[in-house]
Amino acid sequence: MLCSGHFSFMKHSRYFLLVITCILSSWLALQAQENLTDLYYSGNYQKVIDASGTLIASGDTAINTFYLKALSEAQLGQPVEAIGTLQQGLNLHPDEPRLSRMLARQHFDAGDYVQARQGYDSLVQWDSTDVSSLLKLAEIASFRQQYQDAENALNQVLYIDSMNLSSMMMMGDILNRHKNSGAVVYYERAYHHYPENQKAAYALVNWYIQSKNAWKAIPICEQMLIIDTTSIKFSKLLGYAYYKTGEPVSAVRYLEYANQLGDSTVFTFKFKGISHYLRVDFNAAIESLNHAVKKDTLDAEIYFFLGASLATTREKTQAMSHLNRSLKLMQPDPSIVSRIYSEQGNIKRLEMEYEEAYDLYNKAWEMDTTNAMSLYFMASILDNSMQKSKEALVDYQRYIDALDRLPEKKESDQGVSIRAIVEDRIVTLKEELFFRDEL
Repeated sequence: MLCSGHFSFMKHSRYFLLVITCILSSWLALQAQENLTDLYYSGNYQKVIDASGTLIASGDTAINTFYLKALSEAQLGQPVEAIGTLQQGLNLHPDEPRLSRMLARQHFDAGDYVQARQGYDSLVQWDSTDVSSLLKLAEIASFRQQYQDAENALNQVLYIDSMNLSSMMMMGDILNRHKNSGAVVYYERAYHHYPENQKAAYALVNWYIQSKNAWKAIPICEQMLIIDTTSIKFSKLLGYAYYKTGEPVSAVRYLEYANQLGDSTVFTFKFKGISHYLRVDFNAAIESLNHAVKKDTLDAEIYFFLGASLATTREKTQAMSHLNRSLKLMQPDPSIVSRIYSEQGNIKRLEMEYEEAYDLYNKAWEMDTTNAMSLYFMASILDNSMQKSKEALVDYQRYIDALDRLPEKKESDQGVSIRAIVEDRIVTLKEELFFRDEL
């Protein structure tokens, strides 16, 4: 009986010991998981990697161990290691969406879009309402220029959540890339639902300016500057919008404010300088445009306005040089080239180099036969500066003929008054030439 009782006691002791061991193991595993979580959220990523690696090597198969190890590897910029850890975890837990989602994200961040797409496709198959995975699929399709696939994914997101900001913005960007006017619908919807979102406001403002509706951009920029008074982006955009709407005074104000906030880009100096020029503040224009031309030596427009501004000073040689430089850089748009020749003609006329001035105005006329003023200046030089009445009469008449060929072009008050002067001068010259027997 003693032996039997002793045997029974030993049997029950081993059972209780096994139970206690299991409980202790579970407790230790739970403590280890809690320690890993605490280490991760305290930012000790390398310690997490070391501790979880030790647990896995000892046979730990807990999902959280693999997950926290991969998260820490990703935080330390070790995508290859993170991918290996996640694949190892998925071998043990093939249907675990948390590991699958992170693996797809690691492939995405590593630029491996083939593997990332496969991962996100699987996640969407598990859950067709998985918005985050659909957005990633749309982003991958857009990068691969598979725009129809991207639009399909985004439409699915908007069906699930009509106010999804990321989807609206991405759809707008895709359509905008294709110059599709439908982009504005999504940008407007995004801004309407999220009026304090600077990304949505910025995209909409840019669209308005590019589509020649800059006046619509102004109130949005003003509202964003109320929200964020130190926004360089919206200060620049507001200044540019005012420039595009023909309000150079306000343009200067906001572009100058962008400068004060620390902006020193060529964009700001360029359009601030041009706006000063339009205000007839040539010294301020020269100062800004000199900053711009140092930052971008290949912008024909900067050289033109800098040359045109310098033409109002004694720096005529430098003005000519800048205008010539603009001619070499720009595409040969006849109307712009004609205007440059006219500006150069003005310089030479003021310097009393009349033959050169005449030749430049003639080039302006040849480049753009709607530029009737170049004919007027040619005739005026012949008449008043070179005393060539007969030749002047020919150019005056050419000026009148040019005006008559352009009936659709509304004449300014100045144009009408010049025409009257020219017509009177034609009559006078004919009389003078008649009495001199030169007609």
